[in-house]
Amino acid sequence: MIKIKASDYVALFLREQGIRNVFIVSGGASIHLLHSLKETVEISPIPVHHEQAAGMAADGYARAGGIIGAAIATSGPGATNLITAIAGAWFDSIPIVFITGQVATFRMKKEIPIRQLGFQETDIVSMARSITKRCIQVTSTVGLDTILHDSVRVAISDRPGPVLIDIPDDIQRSLGEFSLPVKVSPVSPKTNVNQLNDSLEAIGDLIKNASRPVMIFGAGANNPETRDISRKIASDLKIPILLTWRAKDLIYSDCPFLVGTFGSHGTRWGNFAVQNADLVIVLGSRLSTRETGGNVKNWARGAKLIHIDVDGAEIDKLVSLGKRATIRVETNLIDFLPIFHNFILSNLSDYSVTEWVDWIKKRKDKYSYRLSSNYNKVTGYDFFKILETFLEKSEHLFLDTGCTVAWGMQSLDLKGNVRVHHDCNNTAMGWALPAAIGGSLASPGLVSTCISGDGSLMMNLQELATLKRYGKFVRVIVLNNLGYAMVRQTERQWLNGKYVGTDSRNGHLDFPNFVHLAHSFGIQAAGASTHKELQRELHNMYINKNIQFLEVMIDPESEVIPNVVFGKPLEDSEPLLDRDELRNNMLIPLLDD
Repeated sequence: MIKIKASDYVALFLREQGIRNVFIVSGGASIHLLHSLKETVEISPIPVHHEQAAGMAADGYARAGGIIGAAIATSGPGATNLITAIAGAWFDSIPIVFITGQVATFRMKKEIPIRQLGFQETDIVSMARSITKRCIQVTSTVGLDTILHDSVRVAISDRPGPVLIDIPDDIQRSLGEFSLPVKVSPVSPKTNVNQLNDSLEAIGDLIKNASRPVMIFGAGANNPETRDISRKIASDLKIPILLTWRAKDLIYSDCPFLVGTFGSHGTRWGNFAVQNADLVIVLGSRLSTRETGGNVKNWARGAKLIHIDVDGAEIDKLVSLGKRATIRVETNLIDFLPIFHNFILSNLSDYSVTEWVDWIKKRKDKYSYRLSSNYNKVTGYDFFKILETFLEKSEHLFLDTGCTVAWGMQSLDLKGNVRVHHDCNNTAMGWALPAAIGGSLASPGLVSTCISGDGSLMMNLQELATLKRYGKFVRVIVLNNLGYAMVRQTERQWLNGKYVGTDSRNGHLDFPNFVHLAHSFGIQAAGASTHKELQRELHNMYINKNIQFLEVMIDPESEVIPNVVFGKPLEDSEPLLDRDELRNNMLIPLLDD
């Protein structure tokens, strides 16, 4: 046991978890925590300029480093400003410890029927409970060590996620007796190997009888414990591979079985593959409506479904949406994948679907993204196809939401060890800049690139100051398409092209000169609006390394192509194909035939 100030113990505990940077915004109810961090060796507070950005930086830190992240905010508005970041970590299963300061216990309203007693007193625990795995307020120094230990264990175990610990000011500054802090290990339920073996026999029978199988890798197959074994499975099973956005960087372009992304904003050939399949094997994906389209019963409608995931509720939800798994396996993929791989080597080494692989490859060759012929404009797809020729082998890309992430997920061919990160299920505008800064600090010398739209960058513009101080290994590229192009596309599809608050050309929105703005923060910047200029400035950014910020003017008419209108089956995406061409790409009947 050790007797120290509670805030000092919190700092020591976080350090023992391997956390070296905690993202913070200073405030009166958290100053003891922040000063303890500052005075503890091997761990440092990283001040940012908005609590939302602190949480997003912790998110990027956790994703890039494959470790748990941490962010600290003060009470009241400091705590509530964390909520968007907490939600992003919750929906994407990212382990983060959020710690909020709170007014002293003797200033709390407790059972008094008033709105607030202490200055900035806010019940953040009630607010955040639905978007955290554990949310608790500390009421005494007694048991603080247990609360910290149990909260981290919950955050990193099973399906990971964020936790929030609310610590009143008077408890932070009190002495207490605590157990020595130790690194917490995840706890997973014991796997029933016999039950898994029984499932594998049934899975093997379905695979052997399938002529058009596909395998979908999701986030659960793309974490530090599962990436290597997932790649071995992809190599040894030899069936077409589809990737969710969270698994975009799992399989690289040199894999002969890689199809690509699919779904409402996936590739056309990827959607043809999943919609024509007679068997779909899902490893570690919850299958959101972005993957299936709005009408789930029309997704992979000619296929049997094998669904393996750690969260049984995510598997079973499909039943109420019109799709039932033929085989469901609720298990941790860390346990399942090695057993599945051994089964493949022993029982499926001769399995082949060459004709099916070739059929998909022909569609991929026909519909793949290529540079536009007008070199005086840059489309979103032009940008990513040119960018991929510059990417470093171990670079981490942080993509913001809207057209930016859709263009990248659809068209980027990845090589080397490039990683791609996006807050896929909350898709908060402005996430990428603080996340890239956090990601770059996750390990020494890790290079991060933030790619953000003009609208998204505005949401966390203040973090350019953080970039200047802490972002030595961060590049920023802003794709300026004069507003919110993804929503403009939706307005065109659903509202006859009447635009409200999405276009800087109609007087509804204003934006700064981003290059001048970057210069005002002391950041070397340049702009590009043609293919030639883009090539030149990416060379300056990647090779010469004499600019850190690049604004790329994107043709404002550049849209996400294809995309599936809500309710339509995935094969019938916009821009719509001639019906005969569509039929020629379908091995099962069209819904309207």
